[in-house]
Amino acid sequence: MTPDEDRIAQLYEAFNTRAFDRVIAGMTSDVSWPDEIEDRRLEGVDAVRDYFQTTTAPVRIQHQPIALFTPSPGQVEVLTRQTVVSEEDGSVWSSQRARHRFTMRDGLIARLDSQQNYVALTFEGVERLLQRLCDAINAQDVDAIMACYAPHARFQDKLEDGELSGAEDIRAHFEHLFATMQVTLAIRDYALQPDDWTRARLQVEARGLNGHLWQDGGVTVWYRLESGRIVEQEIDDGDGTTR
Repeated sequence: MTPDEDRIAQLYEAFNTRAFDRVIAGMTSDVSWPDEIEDRRLEGVDAVRDYFQTTTAPVRIQHQPIALFTPSPGQVEVLTRQTVVSEEDGSVWSSQRARHRFTMRDGLIARLDSQQNYVALTFEGVERLLQRLCDAINAQDVDAIMACYAPHARFQDKLEDGELSGAEDIRAHFEHLFATMQVTLAIRDYALQPDDWTRARLQVEARGLNGHLWQDGGVTVWYRLESGRIVEQEIDDGDGTTR
């Protein structure tokens, strides 16, 4: 994660807890921000502060970032689950995916552009993460693999038939895997699902250390991402259409 991406991830955490002073502190004085209630733009931190403190007071807006990436220097794009909840009774007013593009200047947010109700089945930040994971597994680079997983990630170990939970378990799993076989992965395709999981269809070649071919075919893996890292995964034993 780049420094700008880390700043953006922290911004969502501050926003979710309504720590608006922390959010404002991460903006330029002339920031441009979308007012999605009135369908207009807010110019400057004073207008944004007032929007946070007054206009959004009847609701609690929560963002769960799914994936993020840097398309070019000074830009960060984020795919997030945006949930709007009544402050009065806790009822959910809306829940949808949104695509955010942040323009950065000297480490501060200068502009946010928002695309609501993002329904596309792909997002470059998800694809980049999956590709990094495949490249790291192909290179047997355990440190690079671990960078793709959240510290609290968990998944089922199909080799030993047990659940892995946390960084220590996952690291040990891959170290054992590479001591046993050589695995080569390639992404066939992937698609975001309505529940924010990602279905990835992979081409897998597995060979023993003596070069004997154990597996050569397709497998479907389901991933749940948070803030650009894997928190859960499931390997599909069925037809790959549902988890």
